[in-house]
Parts: sequence; structure tokens; C-alpha cells
Amino acid sequence: MSMDFNDAAPQQSGTFEPIPKGTVAPVVVHLKGKRKSDSGATGLEIEYTVAAGKYARRKVFNNFLGVEGNDSEGHQTMVRITRSYIRAMLESAYGITPSDASAEARAARTLTDWEDIDGIEFLARFDIEPGSQYLDKKTGEKKQGADKNTVSAVTPDDPDYNGFKPA
Repeated sequence: MSMDFNDAAPQQSGTFEPIPKGTVAPVVVHLKGKRKSDSGATGLEIEYTVAAGKYARRKVFNNFLGVEGNDSEGHQTMVRITRSYIRAMLESAYGITPSDASAEARAARTLTDWEDIDGIEFLARFDIEPGSQYLDKKTGEKKQGADKNTVSAVTPDDPDYNGFKPA
């Protein structure tokens, strides 16, 4: 089979700079799947799509939110951090303050399956994680990786939440 791409438009060069640190914007979660690391930890692969504002349609990826591990202290810490993060996502998505212990709040913080977070929208604050050094397998040279965004949830007790309308 022959495919001719001569009439395709040239690739558009876009910006691949991270979203600026401190930017607050609504994001939609897309659960891409689960995977197991070499250490035996299980994590979620998540794609966040900015839903509105200057950076609408930009995507940020978190390739490993640790949800299960072995009994090691490191794995247990990873799971605790992930559980706190997921809780904050749910509180942001459903307009629940972290101190709300009502039956409705407790129900909103309960998942039946990880797929329950797929498609939720919450208010996110972006930060920038510096790129790490890696060894280029082709050249054998050490190179500096690109900076990338990280995402944290903005909950209703944060002044930046003002005006956000959860789903």
C-alpha cells in the first residue's frame, strides 16, 4: 500500500513549554490505565486536559500515581500520598471542604473502582518539575530532560477556588 503525504500541511511548531507555575485552571481527568513497576508497585496513568482558559486543550500527564505497593515503608508512603491526592481531587470536583465529615461528603470521597475518576473535572494548580538527567542510549551522553508540569488539586478552602463551579 502506498500513502502519499506530499499534500499534507507541514507540522505546526507549537510551544512545548510547561504551563507556568501557579496557574490555576479546571482540568478533566482521563484514566489511561494501570501499570505495574519493576518494584512491584501498581500505579495509575492519568492524562489531565485543561478544560478552559488560556491553556485550554493542553495536556499534562502523570504516568504513575502509586495505588498499591508491597509492605515496604517507601511503597506505603507512596500509597498514602496518592490517597491524599485523590481525596483532594474528589473534594475539588464535588465542592467539598477537607473538614466536611457529613455523610454526603464521605460518599463523594468513595470510589467503587478507579474508573470512577475518569472524566471528573476539578480545579488544578500547576507546578513545574525540573527535568532530570538521563543517559542517551544512542550517544552515551548525559542529557538534561525537559521540565514538566505537575498538578495539585485546589479545594474549596483555598481562595483560588472562588468562582469554580464543580460538576
